[in-house]
Amino acid sequence: MDRSEAGPANAGAATRPQSNEPFADDARADGFVRAAVVVALVLGLLRFVRLGTWSLWIDESLTWADIFHGIEGGEISNPLGYRLIAATVQVFGGTPTEWSLRFLPAVAGWLCIPVTFGAFRGLFGARRAALASVLVAVSSWHLYWSQSARFYTFAQLTLLVGAWILCSALARARSGGGGLLWLRAVVGLVVAGAAALFHPSAVLLVPALCLGPFALRLVGRPLGESLVARRVTNILAIVSLIGALLAAGWAWRTWSNYAYQKGGDFSLSAVLSSAAHLVKTTGFFVTPLLGTAVLCGTWFALRSRRGADAFAVVVVGTTLVFALTASALAKVSAQYVFVALPWIALVAVLPVGGTRPGPLGRRGELAWMLLLALPALATCGLYMTTRMGERPPYREAYQFAANVREPDEQIFGTAACIGEFYLAPENTDLRQPTALSWIDWFHARDPLQWARRGRGGIYVVNPEEFAGLEPDDAADLQRFLREECRLIACWPLYVESRDLSVWVYRRD
Repeated sequence: MDRSEAGPANAGAATRPQSNEPFADDARADGFVRAAVVVALVLGLLRFVRLGTWSLWIDESLTWADIFHGIEGGEISNPLGYRLIAATVQVFGGTPTEWSLRFLPAVAGWLCIPVTFGAFRGLFGARRAALASVLVAVSSWHLYWSQSARFYTFAQLTLLVGAWILCSALARARSGGGGLLWLRAVVGLVVAGAAALFHPSAVLLVPALCLGPFALRLVGRPLGESLVARRVTNILAIVSLIGALLAAGWAWRTWSNYAYQKGGDFSLSAVLSSAAHLVKTTGFFVTPLLGTAVLCGTWFALRSRRGADAFAVVVVGTTLVFALTASALAKVSAQYVFVALPWIALVAVLPVGGTRPGPLGRRGELAWMLLLALPALATCGLYMTTRMGERPPYREAYQFAANVREPDEQIFGTAACIGEFYLAPENTDLRQPTALSWIDWFHARDPLQWARRGRGGIYVVNPEEFAGLEPDDAADLQRFLREECRLIACWPLYVESRDLSVWVYRRD
């Protein structure tokens, strides 16, 4: 090991593998780092490509509805993101479009790329930080949520800003830096906690930022040996416990509201099904290749015995464990661990060195990065083309249904709130449509009752939505569409194991 890898306290023992310092590097003198950051920023502009092309999906349409019919009713505990999106729509003319609803989340998603570099550079090294930012830029998962009128990129960006402040304090404290580093660390912690104002999923990651440094010191992997480092970790632990007590009421109300909306079934089969759903949906984006790289990075962190490397692993592991625990109580999907994506990317590149090569050597590091980045970039290309933004093409289907509808025909549809957005733009209460009728758990038999009266109907369905109905209702509705209706249009879209197609049937 080069002497530059050893901490100040170990300057005379350069061969010890227990150094807590990252691979030494200097971004100003490293052309590779500068090039990687530029590439990441340029690729990140994909977030603005075809931003208004894809149809809205259910939660995006409900973002617009809840701005008017959720915040004032008290159902929304994180209104800040809604208000920002509403303000953006007003800036762009006041009429909601796919582009105006998604613009601010796309800006936040792009900003996550340079902030990832800034957050990780001081504690983990500039090369690792730059390569982590590249992986974030080429992640189709990140691209998807950057192009969604939801609040996950807001929460991730706020967490990264908080981590930047916190990690810079930890990096300076590690070498015994002076000043009020404990105050800087606490400010970073507060900023990170504020991410929950955009989306409650942020609380899955914040505890690791709070208590991770203290826990690592207890197990002999401290982020620094200096008195300043110990003081910072102690104060962080104390402040985090106080913060947890102060936020307990808000957290309980938010969780109770979420669990009520998702329903609660605590049977063993339901718990296992919910946990499997989280694992499966996360696996769409933390691909086998990226997951294998994370395991390799974890193994490297265990071998290197650097406190900073272990800290990155702790953040990812703790977030996943908390998400799995939450999935035992209510349905939790992959987007709730989206806040950990930059940290997942960081763990994947832990084997990369600094100014001096890491254990892979320079050629190995380049091959490692290309192996991770190129398939991800190809997936982004598929997302932009054949996968059609990975959203059911409801807009085209509902507009087609409205164009062919006869005066005495009623339109029924899954995700009727989306149809209402396109067919009755003056109505902001999209949960109570006026231009069509729902096909959902509560209204699964309405199309059958309508048909018994001898009335014509047009039925817009996404096959996956049948899984959300009672089995008998789903079977009867599918039989009705198959035997008593005729297919008049279809927009096929199959993405891996998902069927995002939209079918339009008519009963004369």
